[in-house]
Amino acid sequence: MMKKIGFIILCFLSSITFCSAQEEIDIAQYNNQISTNLVLPLVQSFDLSYERTVANRWAIGLSGAIYGEGFSDFSTDSSGYYDRITNYEITPFVRFYLNGAQKKSHFFEFFGSIAEVDESGGYLRNVNEEGYGVYSIGAKTYTVGGLGAGYGYRFLLLKKKMVLEAQLGIRTNFNVDFFLLNGALVRTGIKVGYRF
Repeated sequence: MMKKIGFIILCFLSSITFCSAQEEIDIAQYNNQISTNLVLPLVQSFDLSYERTVANRWAIGLSGAIYGEGFSDFSTDSSGYYDRITNYEITPFVRFYLNGAQKKSHFFEFFGSIAEVDESGGYLRNVNEEGYGVYSIGAKTYTVGGLGAGYGYRFLLLKKKMVLEAQLGIRTNFNVDFFLLNGALVRTGIKVGYRF
């Protein structure tokens, strides 16, 4: 009798384990995401992001953006003396999802930045034929690095395959001219994407 009760309990526990394991298998795990910012085309710009989930709450990714002239209106790179326009930007990032990467969730993002910048209106030092330094107002193009952080919320739609995100991010470039940090709103806006 005890053997039969033990056998029944063992079968019952096995069936519960099998059913719960089956439920976990049925939930699709999408680890890749491609998205783009819907706001950037309004300022003649475009971006594309790829994200890969590496753990329950963590994801890493790479984003690239090409900025048009309209984007400079939202940048804080310009001052009274210099105009700085970012042409393009490559942004590796790390995200932390508070509710997990497979659910709708708030997230924090930390990212690096490598950008090409056009600067005009500043003094440039040129060397003349005699070897003397001559200063004139001009323009230069250079590559600059920076760091940034962001916060957002991600909605998952259509069986968790479609993504809708709202994000705010700010980045500062490290420019050694006069020890100034210049920042800009980047990775900010409404994004739509696809998970696979």
